[in-house]
Amino acid sequence: MRSLLTVVAVLALSLVGGAWAGPIPEGQESAVGFRTFDLPAVQTGTFEVSFDATPLADKIDAFTGIAAMEPRVANDVAAIVRFNDSGTIDVRNGGSFRADQSLAYAANKAYRVRMVIDVKTRSYSVFVTPPGQPEVALARNYAFRTQQAAVQALGKIVLAGYAGRDGFFAGPHRITGFALKAVAAQ
Repeated sequence: MRSLLTVVAVLALSLVGGAWAGPIPEGQESAVGFRTFDLPAVQTGTFEVSFDATPLADKIDAFTGIAAMEPRVANDVAAIVRFNDSGTIDVRNGGSFRADQSLAYAANKAYRVRMVIDVKTRSYSVFVTPPGQPEVALARNYAFRTQQAAVQALGKIVLAGYAGRDGFFAGPHRITGFALKAVAAQ
């Protein structure tokens, strides 16, 4: 029955470009290491994932990413948006993290994140809506992580956290309201 529901959801998504929510269970949190969840179907074109991301402490080092397979190391994740330990949100662009504009974050505030991903061009854009503010174009047409430059399909969402330079984990982030939809190539 679950397989039938997945097939129906995938067909509906591909035929009408409708929104889909799941299979990531509501309210998942990062931890030291990787937590990986399946997208409803492997994505090979242009699609959008959106979710509310809430850092549960200040100056954490935690990210949400999209990958081809379950990662063993961060290099296995193609597209990443991160709450960094400097207190800002940044995005992976090829071999480094950066952002088109600085966007600070605060603990226990939800930030709506929208990632528009084009697998064919191996690029993506990230938009973040801070609480009570308009959407910010944080990254436009950034390249997939360098080690993922040849990836041809993406099928996983990844939550990850890292211990700081002091060896301690500063805290996780929580993801809620996850949705996926097909979009026209840009």
